[in-house]
Amino acid sequence: PQPLVFQSLFLENKIKEENFCILEIKPQKVFLCFYEQGKFKTFKTLDFCDNIEEFINKSRILELLQHYESKILLSTKAHEIFNLISAKAKLPFKMIQEDKIALSKHSIHHLDKNANFIKHYKKYLPWYFKFIFLFALSFIISIVVLSLIDFAQYQNAKTTHIQNEISQNKIYEIQEKQSQKLKANIEQLQLEIQTQNLLLEKYSEQLSKITQNFKADKNTILILTKAIAWLNHHSLRISNLMIDKTLITIKFSNEEDFNKALQFTSPQFSLISQDKSLHEITLRAL
Repeated sequence: PQPLVFQSLFLENKIKEENFCILEIKPQKVFLCFYEQGKFKTFKTLDFCDNIEEFINKSRILELLQHYESKILLSTKAHEIFNLISAKAKLPFKMIQEDKIALSKHSIHHLDKNANFIKHYKKYLPWYFKFIFLFALSFIISIVVLSLIDFAQYQNAKTTHIQNEISQNKIYEIQEKQSQKLKANIEQLQLEIQTQNLLLEKYSEQLSKITQNFKADKNTILILTKAIAWLNHHSLRISNLMIDKTLITIKFSNEEDFNKALQFTSPQFSLISQDKSLHEITLRAL
């Protein structure tokens, strides 16, 4: 591995500083390999950009060098960024003259002879271990299957519960709307009844006034019958009515009924007089 290769620089007395940093640059990347007391410490990868000043500020490379107490910068290739970093960090910069193959040969002497970096061997498991493993695997699979079934049932129950709540809320909303509508209808009906009662009282008073001056004879009844038929036919509202022989004086409830009576005069009566301010007309029966 490369960290062990560069580690031989200190072990072979190629450099005196035991804390050093190896710099490598690739397209869009800068790699830093830190060593402390001649041994590999850590590896950092930084994103490189064309603006060197911006890269140095954003990557905090100077803080990293200070944190790991690097005393010298090393690299296998020359690059202007290394010189600038060296100047800003106030650390010496040195080119590594030997290639990696030569360094790797030096590092061989410092490796543990009994170290085996890659081992290839077959593992033979006893039959009882396989049995225990299969039993444990079967048990775990059973637990997982049962858990999935329980979870599915839980999800179905939860969905049903939510749907029931939604249905209950909708039923409550419908009942609430119907209750409000019924309440409004009852209030409207009570208002209409109250209005009809007021009209009935008014008409009763009017009838009482009419009957005070009413003398029942055949001719008077005939004139009254014709007048009432005419008033009902045109939906004319009156507040007073007086009959004197063949003359009938009618006082209307408002100007609208007064004007309507003048517009639809009955051919069975002739208009004798009218008073717009009192909404009153006098007719003669023909």
